[in-house]
Amino acid sequence: MRTFISSLVFASLFVAGLTADLPAAPSVEISRRVVGLFEPSRVEDLKEIVPTLPGVELVRVDYASTVAVWRLDPALVMTNYNAKKPPSEEQLGQRLDSLLGTATNRTFTLKPLASIAADKAITVELHTHILDCRGCRYAVYNGIAKLEGVESATVGKDGLIAARIDSSKTDQKTLDAALKKIKGLEHP
Repeated sequence: MRTFISSLVFASLFVAGLTADLPAAPSVEISRRVVGLFEPSRVEDLKEIVPTLPGVELVRVDYASTVAVWRLDPALVMTNYNAKKPPSEEQLGQRLDSLLGTATNRTFTLKPLASIAADKAITVELHTHILDCRGCRYAVYNGIAKLEGVESATVGKDGLIAARIDSSKTDQKTLDAALKKIKGLEHP
């Protein structure tokens, strides 16, 4: 029994000595737009979920632009991490999107940064009946925010939907049509 315990102690010390010599993976900062920030309280929801994601830190989030800066430890974030061939920023972004989506049942997803300069985007306002239910606001947001050309959107309890759009890719008519297709809006 003593030999067995001594062997375990030796093996543990040997493995600990090997891993102590491995260089830590340098952390990487990436910026992505966050889909799911339809109202200010969602920023707090995002902040609550991030600590459950290993190797992920939320550095800052800007609700107005929906842009978040993330610090990632590639060795903890990536499966089959290889220090000799570190993952690209794109691979890290995809993995972060996957982790965040899984942890939130896809109520948060990530997109690349805006494809249009902030001063070139236009804001379109849409109105629907009062949306006092958070789930209803999310459904409306989801129907608008995921359309091509929509850079960001917000939905208020008063039924006001504000969407920043790339007018070369979408317009008010397209947003109105999408709003009409959202189930449940026809009932007050």
